[in-house]
Amino acid sequence: MDWFNFKKTMKPYKMAIISVFISVFSINIISLVSMAGKAEISKELDGVGMNGMTVTAYNSLNENVTDIDLYNILYRNENITRLTPVLYDSTTVILNTGKEINAMCWGISPMAKDIVNLLQIHGRMLSQSDVDNMNFVCLVDENIAKAAYGRSNIVGKDIYISIGQGIYKFNIAGVVNKTSNILNGMSGQVIPDFIYIPFTIMSNIGYRENLDQIIVNVTDEIVNEEQLELQIKQDPHFNTATRLSISNLSQQRESITNIVDLAFAALFAVSCVAIIVCSISVATSVNTAVIQSRHDIGIKLSLGAKKSEIMFEFLLYSLIASIIGIISGTTVGYLTLKTINIIFDKIYRFDYTLLLSGISATILLTIIFSLYPSWQAASLLPVKALSRE
Repeated sequence: MDWFNFKKTMKPYKMAIISVFISVFSINIISLVSMAGKAEISKELDGVGMNGMTVTAYNSLNENVTDIDLYNILYRNENITRLTPVLYDSTTVILNTGKEINAMCWGISPMAKDIVNLLQIHGRMLSQSDVDNMNFVCLVDENIAKAAYGRSNIVGKDIYISIGQGIYKFNIAGVVNKTSNILNGMSGQVIPDFIYIPFTIMSNIGYRENLDQIIVNVTDEIVNEEQLELQIKQDPHFNTATRLSISNLSQQRESITNIVDLAFAALFAVSCVAIIVCSISVATSVNTAVIQSRHDIGIKLSLGAKKSEIMFEFLLYSLIASIIGIISGTTVGYLTLKTINIIFDKIYRFDYTLLLSGISATILLTIIFSLYPSWQAASLLPVKALSRE
């Protein structure tokens, strides 16, 4: 069959091709949203570990009394693999140029980099020596670096930070990735720029008697909030007059993951509706092709063509239309993925299980919905088919 006749034959299937294209493209987009969303959420949740917990102590007046003694109790606990004290406060960063930047200042320990998802970009991270000696060094996020000097590497520069009642000079030891949504959520504020200093300095110059929180990672063994609280209270140095508040981040992770999965299931349900609609469109297109080809069908039957051959012919064209729609929908979806990766500097991928399932369902339903109109075409009587021309 030459190209002209092929185009003429496929003309009734135009709507089917468009419907399949829309269906497959929607599956591509849902697959992309699914993987991108899960990747971003997992990136943040992985920062606190599968068994992460936050520990805070309160007195009888419900005042925060989380202190270094509680930190030492947790440090001695053999079920805790990593922990960091956390202090935070909004501050102003003053540059040598006189420019001021509003930021959130965090007092942390060196272990924080493995707990709150800090990624070193330039320079170095905070060391235990910085904490012990209360060195006036800091880490800044990439936002501050670019806002200050128009580039990300500003290691060695000096900045001034407003803490407590004074303004103090700090040397930039390193630049880390942009703000952690975990810490941002803990502070209850939305400030895009973060700066990190040794918690001992923040406690000392900020006249902070207590810590805001302690973040811990427990071992892979099953250690829930009740068990951890019991272990803390069994320590002879524990202040029995305090009340502990322990939040299990792994349970929060599970809840968030379930909500995300539910949302993506709803999106997939929408794509399933699109697949069914496109299948109905394919059946309509096949029926239109049958009506327009009645004379040709009558001639073929008169010349001895088998009913199975007529039926197979219409099934084949409906399948070709489906494949054209699938290829074009997948191609546009892939180009969309590449464009998003370039614009946002990400490495997102499709959920190939979801994508292949959707494409397979589209092909299967195309064949099923094409069976009846194809059978009708094969069942035409030659005389009636020719008389209606």
